[in-house]
Amino acid sequence: MFYIYQGEEGPPSLEYIKAKDLFPQKELVKEDESLQVPFPVLQGEGVEYLGHADEAIIAISNYRLHIKFKDSVINVPLRLIESVESREMFQLHIICKDSKVVRCHFATFKQCQEWVKRLNWAIAHPSRLEDLFALAYHAWCLGASADDEDQHVHLCRPGDHVRHRMEMEVRRMGFDTQNVWRVSDINCNYKLCSSYPQKLLVPIWITDKELESVASFRSWKRIPVVVYRHQKNGAVIARCSQPEISWWGWRNTDDEYLVTSIAKACHMDTGAKGTATSRQRGEAPDSCDSDFGKSAVLVFVEHIFNVVYFTVVLWLSINSGFDVNHFFLFPLYLST
Repeated sequence: MFYIYQGEEGPPSLEYIKAKDLFPQKELVKEDESLQVPFPVLQGEGVEYLGHADEAIIAISNYRLHIKFKDSVINVPLRLIESVESREMFQLHIICKDSKVVRCHFATFKQCQEWVKRLNWAIAHPSRLEDLFALAYHAWCLGASADDEDQHVHLCRPGDHVRHRMEMEVRRMGFDTQNVWRVSDINCNYKLCSSYPQKLLVPIWITDKELESVASFRSWKRIPVVVYRHQKNGAVIARCSQPEISWWGWRNTDDEYLVTSIAKACHMDTGAKGTATSRQRGEAPDSCDSDFGKSAVLVFVEHIFNVVYFTVVLWLSINSGFDVNHFFLFPLYLST
């Protein structure tokens, strides 16, 4: 980044600013000059407060809360903290968004209140987008050298290594990419979904044309794709947004086929050696009425939709005198 500086005398000068200069680190406030930061900082991370707790060292950076006890360490990202308060005068009581509770004691009431104040300020909702640590981390990574110890620096630089990392993860988690799964390039350059990665993992018999059809039915085109596999039992986790079924109960056969296919692929690739059925590439497995006659996921979605729908209809009839007979004339139930 460049900017023009106009001096009092002479012509304007052109000055170069590095990306990380836009995210300067704050001055460290120490309670004791002999204290040292007890952890290696990330790129763009700056420790802002460092002090003593009861038999512990406590530090707050622009990314984390770190408490080092004699026999244990607590490391909590600031955006994972739900609330902070003082209890029993000397106790710092922290509730995290993942239901964990962190407690830390201080020698004096004044010191405890000071750290409550500091931590509440640190976890406050950022007033600017630039206050998010992710942006500072990215900017500092761009200016880092390849010899830096931070092993994640390369993730912030464009290149083939970012795409290869996904393929490495697929192999690490043991996906059977010969018979069951495939990596699709349909989102190359983010042309299908701007908030999804460029490579998507789907059942091998699902075509890109079917994925395009599913994208038109899902909110923000976030189609169901697999992101994790348990290496021992073959269970998978798939991510997606909600289907746009609307009040009329619209359906998409390709969407239902994809969800059911993920369940079938999971059943085929169970993780036990030799259990995956050898099939011709691109060929869908035979349907099994006993196991996958209808996906349990789809049944659950249908049930929830009908419960919500008829609850709204009942509310309308009670509170507004709406003639619900017109509603029940529609073929509302999703099952066929």
